[in-house]
Amino acid sequence: MPRIANIEQPERQISIAEWENTITSNFPEYQFPAKMCLSVISQLLINDITNPFALVLVDVPSSGKTVTLNFFNGLSSLAYTSDKFTPQSFVSQVANIPKAGLAQVDLLPRIRYKSLIVRELGVIFSQKEEDLLSSLGTLTRVLDGEGLQVDAGVHGQRGYQGDYLFMLLAGSTPLPPRVWRAMGNLGSRLFFLNMNSPEDTEEELMGQLGGNNWRVKEQICRNITTEFLKTLWNQYPEGIEWDNTRDPDNIKRVIARCASLLASLRGVINVWTDRDAEGQVFNHTEPIIEKPRRINQLLYNLARGHALINGRTQLNGDDAKAVIEIALNSAQKSRVQIVEALIANQGVVSTTQLEVILNRTNTTVLQEMEKFEVLKVATTRNTDNDDVGRPVKELVINERFRWFCGDECRALRNGSWADIPDAEEEDPLNF
Repeated sequence: MPRIANIEQPERQISIAEWENTITSNFPEYQFPAKMCLSVISQLLINDITNPFALVLVDVPSSGKTVTLNFFNGLSSLAYTSDKFTPQSFVSQVANIPKAGLAQVDLLPRIRYKSLIVRELGVIFSQKEEDLLSSLGTLTRVLDGEGLQVDAGVHGQRGYQGDYLFMLLAGSTPLPPRVWRAMGNLGSRLFFLNMNSPEDTEEELMGQLGGNNWRVKEQICRNITTEFLKTLWNQYPEGIEWDNTRDPDNIKRVIARCASLLASLRGVINVWTDRDAEGQVFNHTEPIIEKPRRINQLLYNLARGHALINGRTQLNGDDAKAVIEIALNSAQKSRVQIVEALIANQGVVSTTQLEVILNRTNTTVLQEMEKFEVLKVATTRNTDNDDVGRPVKELVINERFRWFCGDECRALRNGSWADIPDAEEEDPLNF
């Protein structure tokens, strides 16, 4: 089976600028999530990529996750869409089907060199503990891109080995903490993007009833996405041999920093409160922190996919922005909120501030701060008492992650990286 699908010519060439303008005109709040999805799919064109990339759009129901994912299912040669999905369907062991017929129902060969689009992955995340661990374990293995071998009493061992690359785009409601713990123990292969859809005003809801139908707008976005993908695939019918020696070291360093931070933020640790003669004491389990190498490679692949859809075969600051946002969305919500608070406050945030940001009690906030210290993301220090006499602590980001609180990171996230002094020199971020 050829890795690069043979895609028919587009009706006309579509540029990324035209694609962005069309999405923004119809669904402005979905433009960035859609572009991240496009950056995932385009990785199929980069010949040295062997690791599947899995991106999950997260938000409450009716927030636009499904609409965004629907933009990408216009080409059956590039997308395989499923409304009801379980990881056990990758390699089937159904008892009422003869072994010779199981290959016809296995999902893994059908999604090879395609993007699997799952509109609702939250069904898996809501499983009871034992089933959740089994599903995540299977998903983790398949996302290595090396196939899957399973054993069962009915049909014995069966499966697939070799290059089984695919991409995964999915939607989900917000994940509960137990899912993050389970993924952390297994070494999560999933990346997340919180859509953060704004609340609709009365006027917007009224306009929805009398304006251009959502289905019509969705079809417009799907059509132009299909034509853009046709344009891209016909531009690189044999794929692309990426020359990573041309990628600037300063952008690679941003990716490495994001990988290190995300690996720490995903660490699994339990903290509880005891009391001794001196008062409140925190105890914790030994943290489990994944090495950042796999995350580093996957984020680099995302950056390359983002560069490719923008007409480049070399990374720049725009690609680093995409990586930063995905990295800062791919951990447990409370940890993401704390990191964003640290970034917004030049690396220092107090218990009083975090009580408001997290909407948690003082004790819970102190436990969260303790986790950051154990995970070596930040340290705590005592300050003055608050208005009711409670001791106030501050969380201070560690030096290795202080770059995220600085001007260079802020410029990248704001899309103004070219305005950094010496931006046109070989090392524009002055690392």
